[in-house]
Amino acid sequence: MRKIFLQIGATRDGQNPYCEVAKRDGYFTVLAEMSDFVDYQSLSLTLPFDLIIRLDRPENPWEVLQAYLHAGLLEHPRVVLAGFEAYNASAGRVREILAGPDAPRTFIPLDKYAQRMALKKAWPRFPQPEFRFFASPLSILDAREALLYPCVIKPVDGGGGLGIWLVESPAQLGVVVRRLDETMNYGGRGFSGFIVESWLKGDEYSLQGVVHDGRPYALTCCQKVIEQQRDAQGGVSFYESGHVAAAARALPPAFASLMTFCCETFGYRLGAFHIDFIVVDGVPHFLEMGFRLSGMGVVNLVQEATGINWAEVAFLLEAGGAMPALRFSAPPRAVGQLRLRQPAQLRQAENWIAEHHQGALLPPLALPGLQVSRRSSLYADLTRHAGILGVLRLTAAGRDDILAVFNSMVRNAAAVSGGNLLCAE
Repeated sequence: MRKIFLQIGATRDGQNPYCEVAKRDGYFTVLAEMSDFVDYQSLSLTLPFDLIIRLDRPENPWEVLQAYLHAGLLEHPRVVLAGFEAYNASAGRVREILAGPDAPRTFIPLDKYAQRMALKKAWPRFPQPEFRFFASPLSILDAREALLYPCVIKPVDGGGGLGIWLVESPAQLGVVVRRLDETMNYGGRGFSGFIVESWLKGDEYSLQGVVHDGRPYALTCCQKVIEQQRDAQGGVSFYESGHVAAAARALPPAFASLMTFCCETFGYRLGAFHIDFIVVDGVPHFLEMGFRLSGMGVVNLVQEATGINWAEVAFLLEAGGAMPALRFSAPPRAVGQLRLRQPAQLRQAENWIAEHHQGALLPPLALPGLQVSRRSSLYADLTRHAGILGVLRLTAAGRDDILAVFNSMVRNAAAVSGGNLLCAE
C-alpha cells in the first residue's frame, strides 16, 4: 500500500519543504489547491507534487476529501498538512474525519479571536493588546466613538498580512472600513470576523519550533522588520518585510515561558508552530500563534541559523516518529532576509553589497502582476505575495548588525518615496 502525503494549499513563497521531505521518505505526494492558483503559480515554477488535485474550496474539508476520492486515491493519506495558513483548519478537519469518531480528539487550529479569548481567560500571566471582536467592517464603523486610537484592525482568519490596517484617528476609520469591505479573503471568500486591538509600540519577534507530546522545542527566534504602507486615501497597512533569525539555544526565560504557555493553553501537542509577539518595556505581549511552518522563506533561515531542517523534524513527528535530538550547528550566527518592494530599496541593497562585499541579493519568485477585480479568487495573493523586487540576505555574528542595515534601508527608502513607506521597528 502506498504512503500518501496530502498537502492542502500551496505555499505562497515558492518553497515546498514538506513535499521535498515526503518524496525523500518514499511518499506519493498530493497537492489539493484552487485551479486558479495552480495555473497562476505554474507560470513561475514547476510544482513538484506527484499529483495535483484541483478544487474550488480547499478550505472545505469535505470538498477536499471528495476531490481526493474522485482522483482515484483509495488509500487514506498517512500525513495531512497545510501548505498555507488559510487552509490550516481544513487540514485539521480532514485529519479528524479520517481518524474516525472513536479516535482521540484531533487538534483543530484556533483562529486569532479564539486564541485571544483562550489567553484572556488565563490573564494576567501573559498580556496581549486590548481587543474587541466585530462581525463586519460596517459594525466597526458603528463603534467609531468607542474605540481607542491608535488601533489595529485585522481579520480573524486572514493570512500573509491581508486586511491588517493601522487606524491612527477616528477620521481615518471610514477609509479603512471601505477598503476592508472591498477586500476578499484568499480564494475569494469573505472574512469570518475582525479584531480591533490597541496598537502597541515595541520590537516584534517570532519563535519557530515544534511541539511533541505537549512539550515545545524552540529552533529559532526571529526579530522582524515591519513596514507600514500609507496609500493615497491615507490608510496605513502593514508588511512583514524582514526577519533576522538566531538559533534558540538559550531563550530568555519570558520567551520560553510564553511558548510553553501557548501550547498548553491552546491544547497543541504535536507539530510545527510559530508564535508572534511584541516586546513592550521588556515584557512580551502575545499577538498570534501559527500551527504550521512559517512562510516568506523563514524555513530557509531556520536551517541556515541552526543546521536543522524544520520541515523534516515536523514531518517526522506528524508521521508518528519519535522526537529526534536537536543538534544546533556551530558557531552561532544570525541570518536575515529583507524583502524589497521599492526600487529605492533595491538600489540601496545593490550599493550596500558592492560597498561592503557582503551579503547576497536573491531573485524573487517571479509571480506576474495581473489585473483582477477585488472579487477574484486571486486578489489576495496578488495583493500580498506579488511585487517583490528582490530579497537581501545577510549573515552576521548577531542580530543587531543585520537589523541596523535593514532598518536603515527601509527608513531611507521611505524618505526617498516622500514618506509613504514607514518603518515600525
